[in-house]
Amino acid sequence: MKRLFFLKTFIILIIANFVLFKSFADNLYNKNLNHVKEYLANLNSLEADFFQVSSDGNIKEGKIFLSLPGKLRISYKIPKNLLITSNGFWLTVQDKKLKQTNNFPLNQTPLNLFLNKKLNFNQNEFKIKFEKNSGIITLTFSDNQKLNSSIFKLIFTSTPLELKKWVIIDEFNNETSVLLQNLITGNKYSNILFFPEDFGQVNYD
Repeated sequence: MKRLFFLKTFIILIIANFVLFKSFADNLYNKNLNHVKEYLANLNSLEADFFQVSSDGNIKEGKIFLSLPGKLRISYKIPKNLLITSNGFWLTVQDKKLKQTNNFPLNQTPLNLFLNKKLNFNQNEFKIKFEKNSGIITLTFSDNQKLNSSIFKLIFTSTPLELKKWVIIDEFNNETSVLLQNLITGNKYSNILFFPEDFGQVNYD
């Protein structure tokens, strides 16, 4: 009887410890996730140097400006001829050397969710995966028609909490990573900064 009593007590203690650990882990998860939510909600502008790396190993670099919601300017140093801007509705890609302009609907790209601050954390709208490992936080959005079968990741350092990188994996499993450096937030920028250059002819895709 004593053995049975001690066995039952041992099992109860294991279950209680598991419940307490799970409760602690859930609270920590929610605290970290809420911290990221608050960071993104308060992120209104951003300026940084960047390195862009694609699946084929191609590397581009330049300067990026964001004024949220909607406005984007990516000015490439390598290649020098490339400029990307957004006014919140169109993503404008320009080849300054060839003086060519192409416009793409921003809402058909995963960046729309980030630029227009539509990263809804409702699990019914997105499959959200939140991970924290060795001081790095990764927030992954997937399985939604708004992403056009793409996967969108935001990667942060945890101490201090700061956006360091985003990754887009398209429906063909091509991955593009944008690594941010020398990040500055909170500045105000003129709307003119986000205007495309005027070459005359514009193509809409």
